Amino acid sequence: MATARSTTNSDIHSQLNGYVTDYLTKHMYDANTSWPLRKTIRLPKQTELEAHYTHIRAQDEAIRNWAQQHHCETSEKTKVISNGIVRQTSQLIDSVTIPDLNTALNITTPQTRKLYQREHQRAHTITSQFNLDSNTSINIAKILKNHDDTDFNLVIQAAHYFANHNTENMTPRMVPIPGFSAKWLGKTTSNRCKAICKLLKREQLALNDRHGEIRLRLLDTQHHNQPDLIVTQPWTDGAPHDITHIIIVENKDTYQAIPTTEHAICIFGSGHAATRIKTLLPWITTTPHIIYWGDIDADGLEILSELRQTGITCDSILMDSTAYKTYEPYGTKLDTKKQPLKTRDPKPTPGLTQHERNLYEQLCTGKNTTYLRIEQERIPINDAMTILHNQHQWNTTHHK
Repeated sequence: MATARSTTNSDIHSQLNGYVTDYLTKHMYDANTSWPLRKTIRLPKQTELEAHYTHIRAQDEAIRNWAQQHHCETSEKTKVISNGIVRQTSQLIDSVTIPDLNTALNITTPQTRKLYQREHQRAHTITSQFNLDSNTSINIAKILKNHDDTDFNLVIQAAHYFANHNTENMTPRMVPIPGFSAKWLGKTTSNRCKAICKLLKREQLALNDRHGEIRLRLLDTQHHNQPDLIVTQPWTDGAPHDITHIIIVENKDTYQAIPTTEHAICIFGSGHAATRIKTLLPWITTTPHIIYWGDIDADGLEILSELRQTGITCDSILMDSTAYKTYEPYGTKLDTKKQPLKTRDPKPTPGLTQHERNLYEQLCTGKNTTYLRIEQERIPINDAMTILHNQHQWNTTHHK
């Protein structure tokens, strides 16, 4: 790699240090790096040399001092300088050679040195404990590069457990390792899960997923005072045959407030869990009137899109620009953890109508909005029931 000479000694030292740091960073996850490493120094053109000879000699001396300080070898090339009367020769450095990894680590920044040593120590740990080749080991270390030592050690511990125990009848939360849970493990595409599988040379971990569930209320007069139904496996036998209206709501307060209605069911969607409704209630697709009502925010509209993509044909209520304008005074700028809501890039939402998509983009970007969220439970239940009655043939018998 060639480089131009800098104007000051400090620039020269910084450029040489930066070259070594860049090399170590680029090759951080190479199982074997090639040493020695030769850094080419661009020699000046003849006219530049003769015009700025004194300055160039000072720069050359700075390079020489840097190389001596870090125990690096140099090579030189003879240059002839002439002022028209006197000719003289000068030896200028045309390359610096970093002899080995230890030298490079002494040159680079403390942060790069610490990270490089940590990653390769992790790879060594993996190689020694799991009998893997060096390339695989350093690639696993790379997968976990953003995880701290506690997390890395837990991955190693978990891999040993999976290697020596039958976990086919366990869910992630049942694995008896401190700190190990479904939330810690994440999805099968999580870095932790990927690393454990690579450590064990497996495609996937032998674990059972926790059964998803759907909570629902039968709204008719006969059942409105009975306990909720919780469905954890597909409901095929004994499914109700007289249901004509279903409303899926996002929040529990609203779910509990929906009044008694004949031939109707209220389903607690509970956020993205709504996407499992069709699997657990396969008969839902034959119901004539299905309504979804969620928060007026980007998440709520994404859930609506995902629900429709599962094959459930449904209308939405109170999730359009008119509803936003009507209930805007009830909006919030904070999430459930009391942190400010943030704008974001809109995702593809093939399940939304154009009007819903327009509102979704508005709520993602914050354009022409005061609030990024209007929570469902802030909207009066009577307003929703009026819409259901007038526009969707709901026959509410009385309020709870």
